[in-house]
Formats: sequence, structure tokens, C-alpha cells
Amino acid sequence: AVVSTQSGHYGRGQEKITAARGTDRLGLVSELFDSFKLVYVVQGDPKTDLRHPTGEYATQALKLHGIVRGIEGYMVLNVADDEELEETCIELSGCTWMPQVWAGGRFMGDWRHVADMHNDGPMVAMLEGCGLSSKLKGCYYEGKSPLVKY
Repeated sequence: AVVSTQSGHYGRGQEKITAARGTDRLGLVSELFDSFKLVYVVQGDPKTDLRHPTGEYATQALKLHGIVRGIEGYMVLNVADDEELEETCIELSGCTWMPQVWAGGRFMGDWRHVADMHNDGPMVAMLEGCGLSSKLKGCYYEGKSPLVKY
């Protein structure tokens, strides 16, 4: 599987979708979501892009669980500067908020839902359900205290 490995590089999945700009990409995006264990849809870099400062909360939650660029089965899909792609993701999810998290082809939620899943504990089960493991499984903090505050 192609995964993103560096900031600013989103992999061949991103390139394939970008190359199809101007066409109906609904099926292509849906297929991409199905082909990765976890897809993190962002609008620019969630750490530095001021358009969506709330993206940092979901990014922080994923990092606490060990979900970072470079692990097999994980992809970051950047919809910045591609309004059609963003609209496609919104159409598939029914959610207008970014960033979004997709696990095993299913929409799991926007930034707030991801932070809440982390804080309340079900994120460990969600990650295991899509074939990834969490660094926090069995840890004292698993579902006990809000480590991500917004």
C-alpha cells in the first residue's frame, strides 16, 4: 500500500485522484477509502494551515495512538486547493467539517468526533476494527481522561 511518508507528500493515491480532476471522482475516492485501513482527509497541513485550526485536535488524537505518516495502511488525503475533491468527500460523508477520518471505507467522523472518540475511549476499538493498533491499548489513559482538549 502506498502511504504518505513526509509532510507535503501524500502518495500515489493522492496523485491518482488529482490527475482525475475535472471528472466524476466519486467512485475513485470511494475506492481509495476502501483500499486503506485509515484515511485522514485534511484541508492543508492541520498543524500549520490556519484555514482549519481545529484540525490539530484530530491530528493530536491520532498521534497519541501512534497513527502517523509512514505506517502501512494509513493515508493522508489533502483536499486543499481542490474544491471538487472536497465536495466529493463531503458528499460521501454527509459532513461538511474537515478534517475527516475514514476507517475501513467507513466515515468515522470529523475533527470533533475523532477527539471525542479518543477522550471517551472508543478510538482504540475503532483502530483495531480497521486493522491498526493503538499505542494506548491497555494504557491507564485509555478512555479515562481527556488528553485532547478543544
